[in-house]
Amino acid sequence: MKIFMLTSSIADDVKMGCIPARGVPPTLASGTRAWLRRVPGDSVIFAGRDMNLIDSFPPTRQIFSESALSDRDHGQWHGRNLRDLPSDDLSRWIADPDFAPPEGETARGAFMRAAAWLDEAPHTGVDVVVVAQPSVVRTLLIHALGGGVEMAARLDIPPSSLSVMTRHTHWRVASMGTLLD
Repeated sequence: MKIFMLTSSIADDVKMGCIPARGVPPTLASGTRAWLRRVPGDSVIFAGRDMNLIDSFPPTRQIFSESALSDRDHGQWHGRNLRDLPSDDLSRWIADPDFAPPEGETARGAFMRAAAWLDEAPHTGVDVVVVAQPSVVRTLLIHALGGGVEMAARLDIPPSSLSVMTRHTHWRVASMGTLLD
């Protein structure tokens, strides 16, 4: 079994230090959309619920929307600039995987949610395509390598990139972060 994992672009507000507003899906760069248009018809496609793939496939193509493959829920911090957050909370958000923003999710919780999806990924006999935000793909790769949430700060997965894993008796990382644009 092979999983092709495509990452979204990073929104301009994130580049300016803001946590994305809730309900605003990340975009897919032209190279990512072009790659998706070449996906064979028998491949199974999964996307995080925070992704919008309407323009990437014909309307007849089935895409499985998975909450497990969505980015971390930042609760009341969605849409806020990092400069406007309490500095003690921001420090904990960065360093403590068990800290959650108000009404949000911990980094550990988000990691475990995506890792559980990978552990139970359907063995379809065909290729699987995952479209998610870079943080989610990073989680899947770290988990496949046997790491935990503490490793998240040690691996960068670029936006608009492709990573590939294969599974025989266990997951193997075949490639990481190949840029598509």
